Formats: sequence, structure tokens, C-alpha cells
Amino acid sequence: MKNEKGFALILSLVLLLVMSLMGGSLIVIASGDHRNNNNSDEYQQTFYVAETALMEGEKYLADNYLGQWVGGKGEIKNNRVYDATLVPKCIEEKEKAALEGNEYDFASCNLNEEDEEYLKNKEDEDNSALEQFKLTLNELSSARGTLVRDAWNKGVMLNVKEVQNNNKSICMNSFKNFRVGEDVNIAYELPEDHDRLGEFWDIVAPLVNESMLHEFNIKGGSDNSSLFNANAAQAALTQEKNYLKRFKYSFFIQHIGFSTYQGGGASVQRTTSVDVARQGSAYKIFGCGMYYDKNLSNINILVPLETMVVMPY
Repeated sequence: MKNEKGFALILSLVLLLVMSLMGGSLIVIASGDHRNNNNSDEYQQTFYVAETALMEGEKYLADNYLGQWVGGKGEIKNNRVYDATLVPKCIEEKEKAALEGNEYDFASCNLNEEDEEYLKNKEDEDNSALEQFKLTLNELSSARGTLVRDAWNKGVMLNVKEVQNNNKSICMNSFKNFRVGEDVNIAYELPEDHDRLGEFWDIVAPLVNESMLHEFNIKGGSDNSSLFNANAAQAALTQEKNYLKRFKYSFFIQHIGFSTYQGGGASVQRTTSVDVARQGSAYKIFGCGMYYDKNLSNINILVPLETMVVMPY
């Protein structure tokens, strides 16, 4: 019939339009899912970097308790003053006064016989540790690159570093524990000489290099397949390195007071285990994982985490 002429063309155009809209919608949905998956993966990786920051903080705290790794040789003297500034109860009183916004003078802390004995024992222990540390350094000073534990400066960490409000790191401003506009007293911040940022790549580089070599099975030689594998592995390694270098971390440690520390162990002379409750020093470790843009100029994702650790005093 004449009225039906061109109907197939119109129907084809309508179907083409519908299919185009459906195809475009599927592309948009797939692209959105892919972008969301990438964002989720990047956030999850940043979370792992934040956990790495906490572990690095715990490692630094443990190293400080045992003695940081140092090298070299130098003259070391015991110039410490053994007074109320080293007595746990006096330190606790000072930090309590600071939290209440009050001034505190260590001279107002009354020392009893037990405190005096504590100071004398601490001085003896410090002198013994210092002499041992000197001997260790002298014995190993000739060995190039040798590191030893700094047994002299080991021990409890206190909030001796004050960070001005205008100099707070972005990690510090990510926690509600610290009021905006106020200075922060902390025991340590990492790192102090690299714009307060640690490189996640420095930690995982050996693992990434080894896994890439294993994945491409580089065996050496001059054949084309080995050369192709080597070039492919190097390209993949460069791409992975550039991606992982966009993840950085930072952490800082704050002494929050004293708490009972439960130490455990076993005696050689007895068959039962021994649990000893003693004075401990409590810390909070604040860590941040950061994911930067490709130019390493802006932070796309920041994940703050915190944990508490109690060390023997």
C-alpha cells in the first residue's frame, strides 16, 4: 500500500536510535563501574599504606626502647641531671597539669626515699649502659657500615617536641584529637628531614623487583625472547614504580601517660610461666596514608589511623 512506503526505513532508524542509546548507556555504566573499582582499589591501597605508617611508628618506638641503630665513633659523656624530671609520678603530674592548662614546676614534686633510690638506680644503670655502649662502638668502629644499638639513649619517650599550629602537618590536622588553632606536643614525628613524608616505594621496592623478575622469567642470554622479556619487565617495573611512588605515609607519636604494663616470661628454674605487672608508659601512634596525583603535587586520598601502645617504663 502507498501509505506503508518508507515504514521499514523509519523503523530501522528508530531501532538504530534505541540501540545506540542502549549501547551508550552500557558504556557509561561500564566506565562508571571501572572508575569506581579503581577508586576503591586506590582507597584500599592507601589504607594499607596508613597501616604501614602505624607499623613504622611501632617499630620506631620499639627501637627507641631497645636503642636506635647508630654507627660511628665519638666522645660520649653522662651529662644528665637526675632529679624530679625523671621520676614517673612527677612526669605524670606535669602532663596532667598541661592537659588542664596549668603551669607545673618540677621543684614542687616531693621526692620520698623510694624516689631517691629510683634516681640512684637509674643513674647507675645509665652509667653502666653508657660504658657498654662506648665499648661496643670502639670495637665496631673499624668495621665500615656497622650499626649498633644506642643503649645509652634508649628508654621512655616524652613529649619534648612542640609543633606550632602554623607548622602542623596535614596528617596532624586529620585527627580530631587535636584542636584547630592549638600547638601540639609530641614525642616524635617521622621524618623530620624529608618534609615529614615517608616513601612507601622504599619499603616495597625489593619485593616488587623480585616479583617482576619472577613474573617475566628473565634468564639472560642474547636471544630475542629474553630481550623481549627484559624490555617488557623493565617497562612494567617502571610503570609499577611510578604508581607506587604516588603513595606516601607519615606518622607521629604522642606520650599520653602511664599505665600498668603486664610483662610475661618463663623461668629456667621453674616450670610455670611468670607474669609481672609493672609501670608502663602509654603512647598513641598516629599514622596517615596518602595517595597523590601523577604530578605528586596534590593529595587525592588521605586515610588517618591511630593505635595505642604500652611500653615498659
